[in-house]
Amino acid sequence: MQPAWDRPYKHSLAKVEGAGRDIQETAAKSHTKRRHKRLPAGNSCNHNPSMATPRKHLIDPEVPMLYHLVSRCVQRAFLCGFDPVTRKDYSHRKQWLIERLNFLVRHFAVELYGYCIMSNHFHLAVFHDPKAHLRWTDEEVADRWLAVSPPRTSGGKPVDPIVLEEHRRALLTDHTRLAHVRKQLGSVSTFMKFLKQGIARRANIEEETKGHFFEQRFWSGALLSDRAVISTMLYIDLNPVRAMIAKRIEEIQDAGIAERLAHLEADSGSLENYLQPLVSGLEPDRAKVPISLESYVELLKLVIDVRTRHPEDSPEAQWRKDVASIHRRQRAYGSEQQLTTWCDARGWKRAGQSLSQ
Repeated sequence: MQPAWDRPYKHSLAKVEGAGRDIQETAAKSHTKRRHKRLPAGNSCNHNPSMATPRKHLIDPEVPMLYHLVSRCVQRAFLCGFDPVTRKDYSHRKQWLIERLNFLVRHFAVELYGYCIMSNHFHLAVFHDPKAHLRWTDEEVADRWLAVSPPRTSGGKPVDPIVLEEHRRALLTDHTRLAHVRKQLGSVSTFMKFLKQGIARRANIEEETKGHFFEQRFWSGALLSDRAVISTMLYIDLNPVRAMIAKRIEEIQDAGIAERLAHLEADSGSLENYLQPLVSGLEPDRAKVPISLESYVELLKLVIDVRTRHPEDSPEAQWRKDVASIHRRQRAYGSEQQLTTWCDARGWKRAGQSLSQ
């Protein structure tokens, strides 16, 4: 008899009409219609920090997809936690990031499925629809843009409503600028730029200093299957456990699972529902993460419980292996076939560890 946590997951995959297969098939069709410019020989699916790959090859411009995003503080300094060098505690900045994240996601073409804010870096699981911004009306684009990039007075204060409306009308009549900001609202790079710059400015004001707060370039990994999505979300939520900050799921803080469990107290019925985005800037759509919160929590407990040993070829052991493999920085995660298709379309040599089917 299959364990309880495995049955709902497999049922979910069948019920949602194969969300992961849709991603794979759509991506394959898209890549046959368009060919990426071949990158120099030697590029592979593995991440090489010494070689900056153009973001257009990492974030698909055609296919809606989930991504694992990571950004680190400069020199991996503890700028969002207790700094053992300066003996200062900057843990309150984690809440800054969470608040900024929730605000920005509502205005960009993304959905947030998971996050974890650590002392010197943060992880995000983000769904991006590269065509969503094209479906927004001009008025919606103007409102979204002025929300994330509001005009200010010479003293840095927000302008009054009358002046704001003048800026809105000016934006709506300037079609060139409107097209530009529309494109920016559909960009993952711009989303991350706004997220990190806002925190950097606030921290610099607090410290009365200048300079970079985060490393300039963030890392991104495409999640090509349901298995890759769920494994990555598990990996992200369990960061505090690996860092020995928490021992049990209930002790995890500043992470998506903490938020989901808090919502569960107000709505116990959500335990059996598929995981929904924590916050979204897109129209409601079909489930993209076909696993219930109950099954997801069971998987979290499975990965945490390192004392219990399972046969190497068992489903339990495979989940642990897949979650652990997310630590290896790759440009994409999925099955052998999915990784091959992804790399071939970009002219990369096949490399990187594949996940279980």
